[in-house]
Amino acid sequence: MIKRLLSILPVLMLVAAPSFALEILYPADGTSIVRSDFLIIKAGNDPVIEQITVEFGGAKSGKIDISGAEYRKAFGDMVILEPGFEPGADTIKVEGFAGGKPVARTQAEFFYIDRPGVTAPTKFAPYVLHTPEKEELCAACHNMQPSPESLDNESADKNPCGACHARRLNYDYVHGPAGVFQCAYCHDVKSAPVKYATRVEEIALCAECHEHKIDEFKSRQFVHGPIEAGLCSVCHDSHASAHFGQLTAAVNDLCMGCHSKVDTTSHVVRGFSGKGHPLEGPVDPSTPDRRFSCIGCHDPHGGNSSAYFQRGISARMELCQMCHKK
Repeated sequence: MIKRLLSILPVLMLVAAPSFALEILYPADGTSIVRSDFLIIKAGNDPVIEQITVEFGGAKSGKIDISGAEYRKAFGDMVILEPGFEPGADTIKVEGFAGGKPVARTQAEFFYIDRPGVTAPTKFAPYVLHTPEKEELCAACHNMQPSPESLDNESADKNPCGACHARRLNYDYVHGPAGVFQCAYCHDVKSAPVKYATRVEEIALCAECHEHKIDEFKSRQFVHGPIEAGLCSVCHDSHASAHFGQLTAAVNDLCMGCHSKVDTTSHVVRGFSGKGHPLEGPVDPSTPDRRFSCIGCHDPHGGNSSAYFQRGISARMELCQMCHKK
């Protein structure tokens, strides 16, 4: 009986051991993404792959060796690259090699959204990471079941979110909760089927700290569309940004994402030169400590005119007098 059990045991171990084929985890096939700083590949063990090549954007890498003992100890069969995708649709092709010969291939078609106002074709679903299936693949190296105490740590090296997401804060303007890794204030640890969804609707969440802005919006006769829809993130990045106010792009680039016709016509007036009012400049005459841009005249949240004039102004000539006082 013992001999029989011993003979069966290796078979059971082989059956129980999970097998994984070569797979592109991020960006996954058929998804849209908003960040291009990661390409995550699981080389798998069916078959065991020693080298890979990666191709996208019209370029192909040489063979990347992942067979070394030191590499395997640190990363297992995971390959994490920093690609820098071009905006729009593309296809990543990965080929795996063993003994110098190709043994596996896979590919993923995806769409990279690089700025506000861009919408991916409907065949690309927004990428989500924190599902049970995907977390299982990451759990060998990452703490995917963090305790409330660990989530309360305020530094990247101690908070489990920091291992992957700390680079999101590598900008000049950082949102307060994100800067001290209080991720769980906004993200629900227990949400399902995807973990870390925002715990309440966007505008309600923002209003918990920015209540004074909500009161301000309610006092306006006209409110900008994204605000009316409760979508602060159309313009603001909730983590960090290279732009003041954590804007998702420079002011005029952000505005032109929706109001593209403004940049192709004579805006407001046609002067003696035949040109319209300038859209940007080195100094805003009404607010000398900032550059002139769309917000020199328009309040991006709302106002008392249908064009959202600054300072609650409702008459066009009164607006002009902010800078043209003569």
